[in-house]
Amino acid sequence: MKTHFILLICLSILSACGGSDSSTTAEITTTTTSNTLTLAVVESYQLQSNTDALAQVSGRLDNLSIEEFYLQSYLTLVERKPESIIANGTTAEFMGLPIELNNISDQYYFQENEIKKLILSKLQSYNRDMLTKAELLSYDIYQAYLELEIEAAEYKDFEYPATYGLFGWPTNTESYFTQRAPLNDLTDANNYLLLLNQLGRRFEQIEALLDTRESAGIIEPAITLNYSKEGVENIANTSVTNTSFYQAFNEKVSLLTNITSTEKNDLDELLKQTIEQRVLPAYQQLAQKMTALAQKAPNNIGFGQFSGGKEFYDFTLHYYTSGNFTAEEIHQLGIDELARIHTEMRTFFDQLGYPQNESIAQLYARVETDGGIIEGNNAVEYYEEIISQAYAKLPEVFSTLPQQEVVVIGGDSGGYYIRGSDDGTRPGAFYAYTAGDLPYTTMPTLAYHEAVPGHHLQIALAKELDLPLFRREIGFTSFIEGWALYAERLAKDLGWYNGDVYGDLGRLQFEAMRAARLVLDTGIHSKSWTFQQAEQFSTDNVGNRGSIARYSVLPGQATAYMIGMLKIIELRDRAKGQLGDNYDVREFHSTVIGSGAMPLDILDNMINQYITNKLP
Repeated sequence: MKTHFILLICLSILSACGGSDSSTTAEITTTTTSNTLTLAVVESYQLQSNTDALAQVSGRLDNLSIEEFYLQSYLTLVERKPESIIANGTTAEFMGLPIELNNISDQYYFQENEIKKLILSKLQSYNRDMLTKAELLSYDIYQAYLELEIEAAEYKDFEYPATYGLFGWPTNTESYFTQRAPLNDLTDANNYLLLLNQLGRRFEQIEALLDTRESAGIIEPAITLNYSKEGVENIANTSVTNTSFYQAFNEKVSLLTNITSTEKNDLDELLKQTIEQRVLPAYQQLAQKMTALAQKAPNNIGFGQFSGGKEFYDFTLHYYTSGNFTAEEIHQLGIDELARIHTEMRTFFDQLGYPQNESIAQLYARVETDGGIIEGNNAVEYYEEIISQAYAKLPEVFSTLPQQEVVVIGGDSGGYYIRGSDDGTRPGAFYAYTAGDLPYTTMPTLAYHEAVPGHHLQIALAKELDLPLFRREIGFTSFIEGWALYAERLAKDLGWYNGDVYGDLGRLQFEAMRAARLVLDTGIHSKSWTFQQAEQFSTDNVGNRGSIARYSVLPGQATAYMIGMLKIIELRDRAKGQLGDNYDVREFHSTVIGSGAMPLDILDNMINQYITNKLP
């Protein structure tokens, strides 16, 4: 892969990054044109032939112990994702790799799929009878991961590359620069600008992906494509200094004490030029592309409308739940769970004296008002206090807590967690919406889900376990999201909502949302539900219109939450029932999250083994 991205600049500060290995940073020369920085054209990716790539990987993995095989084979995959290496602050461990954005082309993806097939073949060449129990568990998890990823390649055309939010490449790319790319010193700042100079190439690849999907008959439906396009246009039509790229960079660099004022000013000038010459034109070109596609976009939502869509959807349910549920089974499970949750809600509504003839939406409007409103400028502090109180109680039910801290970051969007960097410079972060006032009712449950005892506890702890690297890094959605939803229920089971009827009703509304997703996701993709039909179902059963756009562009993913939570609760009840007085909740939790993420069937087997070992 060619790595010479020559950045032509006239700034003296970049000489300060001298001494870096030329194989991992750009060559830097000096030129000016009427006081305007001229950025060199970024070369196309040079893809190694499949034959050479596979031969290279095969040679690297020959004659290794199983533990060394786990490490070297996974590192082979990690090295193909330089963005993650940079974000994790581990570039020093991967000397010789380029500072560049990931290659997201189909050609690169399918080459990686061939590499995964090779890794799987070599994994299966090891004699299972010669492996320890720990090695066998790693074997089974790795095999399941590789098999799922390999099968996913059969459905590569079934995607919307430029869709909105983190589900599509435009926003995912923006998020990388604003939330994950490190900015701790001058080297980081220069690398950031080097990566930003490659944005045009990234967006050319997005356009190529759109062309390929269109040729396969897959165009994002009009209702979400127009929304996705609007997000791209908002940046395309923004001034340089109003872009999130500029504001995030300047905010972080302004706080650095290891960069001089002159260096900061020079970085600012280069940043402006890079956004002007690379970022805005890329967004403008993509916006034009999406405008043309919108004229051809289908009016219906759901992947079931496309040829092969049913098979694709059946696969997504398997991929995200790590189970073999049919769409109809998941649909009915959602209806059943909603009936249970509505009954629990009714108990609280009656306790509050609310009318029995009002809709869920009307009742929750009362809950939001009566539960109190938290002003947006106080929300971060409020979330921090909820998390602090939760941390103080965790030792009652967890024997090991992660060392990495979690921070709350407020902003115009939120409700998600981004894990911390491997080098510890970036903590785990719960991103919370704080741009407006918030109803109190939603806040405790969201904090428990995204921070502790939810995502941060599980994900940060996994990174610190003495396990093969791949088990500390990879995720299975039903496990990860199932655990976070289990964390919400655990807070209830531990009495954290005692005396807080409004917080408990907020928890139940979140749980209803996850149950409704089972119905909505399957309704959209297997029953041809319309957008309006789905919104009405969510309003009737959850109290709001729901994230129908999300479910329509990311099939299957939303079903993982409830499926995962119900499995963990089932396993907890099994352990309690069979072990009786020998049951220890801290041991159970350590068993569940003390081995990293895994498919639910493997987790089931592991808990059965735990129970067997504990029985007298």
